[in-house]
Amino acid sequence: MKQLIGLYFTIAIRNLLQAKKRSFMLGSAIALVTMLHVLLLSISNGYLQGLVDGATSVAAGHLNVTGLYKYKSTTMYPLLKDSSTIRDLIADELDDVTHVVERNSIVGKMIGEKRTIFLFLQGIDLTQEVKLTEVLSLAKESSYRKGGRDEVLGSFDALEGEGTTQENGILLFANQAEQLGVTVGDSISFQVQTLSGINVVELRVAAIAEDVGMISRFFTFATRVTVQNAMYLGDNVSARILVYIKDREKAPEALEKLRQRFSQEGFEMTDYESSSLIRRWTNLERQDWIGQRLDLTTWEDNISEAKIVVNSFTSISYVLVTILSVIIAVGILNTCWISVKDRTNEIGCIRAIGMTSSGILILFMLEALLLGLFWAMVGAGTGYFIVQLISLAEIPITNEAIRIVLFSTKLTLDIGLGDLMEAVLFFAVVTAISALFPSIRAAKIQPIQAINHIA
Repeated sequence: MKQLIGLYFTIAIRNLLQAKKRSFMLGSAIALVTMLHVLLLSISNGYLQGLVDGATSVAAGHLNVTGLYKYKSTTMYPLLKDSSTIRDLIADELDDVTHVVERNSIVGKMIGEKRTIFLFLQGIDLTQEVKLTEVLSLAKESSYRKGGRDEVLGSFDALEGEGTTQENGILLFANQAEQLGVTVGDSISFQVQTLSGINVVELRVAAIAEDVGMISRFFTFATRVTVQNAMYLGDNVSARILVYIKDREKAPEALEKLRQRFSQEGFEMTDYESSSLIRRWTNLERQDWIGQRLDLTTWEDNISEAKIVVNSFTSISYVLVTILSVIIAVGILNTCWISVKDRTNEIGCIRAIGMTSSGILILFMLEALLLGLFWAMVGAGTGYFIVQLISLAEIPITNEAIRIVLFSTKLTLDIGLGDLMEAVLFFAVVTAISALFPSIRAAKIQPIQAINHIA
């Protein structure tokens, strides 16, 4: 049996090498489409990876526990009382937590020299933020101020502690600084509605970061003590607890566990909806209840709108690759028909010396499979090489609109070994299936037909 299989492989390889021009033309088309598929998939993967990394560092965790407090039925604040108890329950209930981040959060008017904008001010402790400084990059002054210096001003140090030197320091994003007309070192006013009335605090711009998607349009950062002072809050009052787990894909299961545990401990909760809190805020504010409720979401809930871009791009990519695959399949089909016609006498001779019709079918299918497998590997390898070159080049994205959509300041591509293997197998199978009908026709050729063909 092994000898027979080896014989089939030998004949198939020799036939492919003999028809060098035909094999090269078909193979080049297969390699080109495979390479295109790998590149498109790497763009989609890179965007999704950047989106998830950015969103789960800047705006949300894998799991998010937000406190919603109403002192009257029509007014709601993001306040989480007794946050240390919540953290203890999370640590007790979940086994795969890597780290937990506690933040304050308020929305108010940021009043600059040029205009006033509404922003979510996040009060953070940078020592808890494992990935935030990895995702954020400080911007050059020229990127947000006309005539500004082509150098980075400020640093993240203003967010590292809660001492007097860091108090009231704020980190803005480039588009926010441009709108407000401020640079590092300038003072800026922040007006916020507290439980006891309106409060206005003076903040100092300590750093300005490059934009990272739509999130940088709404969020900004200061120390927790800055936000606590602005809202007149105690140390044990936060707004949100961001939970990071080892496998983010298990976030829905972890969320259900936490909801059950919080219910057992007597906490009131909002009804779960697979949507970000920002989208549901108005509806929750209209609901008739008083006191505190916990709102739980996953990382997927918070980026559900942005994932539409990923899904759309992926769909377009698959449609394009499918169209090209059909074109290639038709080309393979026609070429195989011609090959069967040209090799009629050869097939007849092989049949005459004892090869069965099933053997002819296997031989032709094997030729197509080897052709597709080899050139798909060439295309996938070329695509992977291009992806690595682009990734190493760290090509900056200068267009603001593209940066917002791609959620990154540089072009990011990502492709895994599994993706490459799937691409190779897919196009190898497409090639083999395309050769099925010509192979069946070849298998039906009888020795007498070969004699008549020669005659």
